[in-house]
Amino acid sequence: MGIKSSDGLMLTDYIASFLHIRAPVIYARRDKASKSELQDGMNFARGGSGVLDVSFNNYSMTLQVCNFKEQIAREVYTKADLEDSIALVSYTGNDYIYHSRHQKGTMKDVFDQTKAIVDLLTKNLREIRALGVKKIAIFGTPPRGCFPGLYSETLRKCDKTWNKASSTHNKLLKESLQILNKESNGAKFVYLDLYSAIESALFDENTETVGSENRFKACCFDGHMCGPIAHKICDQPALSIFWDAGHLSQNGANIVYSYLVPSLNKLL
Repeated sequence: MGIKSSDGLMLTDYIASFLHIRAPVIYARRDKASKSELQDGMNFARGGSGVLDVSFNNYSMTLQVCNFKEQIAREVYTKADLEDSIALVSYTGNDYIYHSRHQKGTMKDVFDQTKAIVDLLTKNLREIRALGVKKIAIFGTPPRGCFPGLYSETLRKCDKTWNKASSTHNKLLKESLQILNKESNGAKFVYLDLYSAIESALFDENTETVGSENRFKACCFDGHMCGPIAHKICDQPALSIFWDAGHLSQNGANIVYSYLVPSLNKLL
């Protein structure tokens, strides 16, 4: 696992708290965890991964699902555990960013790969359901064009093309989830609208806890991703929504979480 890209709690920490559990054990640290800690779940995510085999770390979601299967085979989690569990699938678009930045792809290329990405993501969701998990939540992709570096401070506008790419992905994903819910055999798939939640945090005038001048600026500019120690660079991280170019600050995560609570309630 890499350095935590936040000045504190992340969105997944708030969701764990909502479910009245501790933050799930990180997969790489599973052998050092107690049985009690393991019962609060396991985090198979790895920063920079996507659903495609080639991405920032080449550690795809398919491999993460395989790690999950391995834990089931070792009876770390039983059938009863799985049926009483909630799986959170976080996919926010690393494949698109990697294709654009590292493979020098055009925005047309980004749009062209959307269906293949959503199809593979849907396949992974079916795999998780087949393992016996009855409740599965899935993030949509965020309004990437409003993130630091893509938002134009001069024009005071988000990058419309990147936001359209996110919207296209989310439209196809929601269509897939409708199909999955019809064939679910008792399982439930819940869409977490990260796009609308972040958009609301950025543009809702009632978000009084955030200084408007800081809404589109990263608190940390120490490269693309910053560890928690980099908060020394920022005078007022509590007034920021973005921690670095690709991640929310603790404050931003808390605000976005508040918008997601109605959807999270559907899992209970």
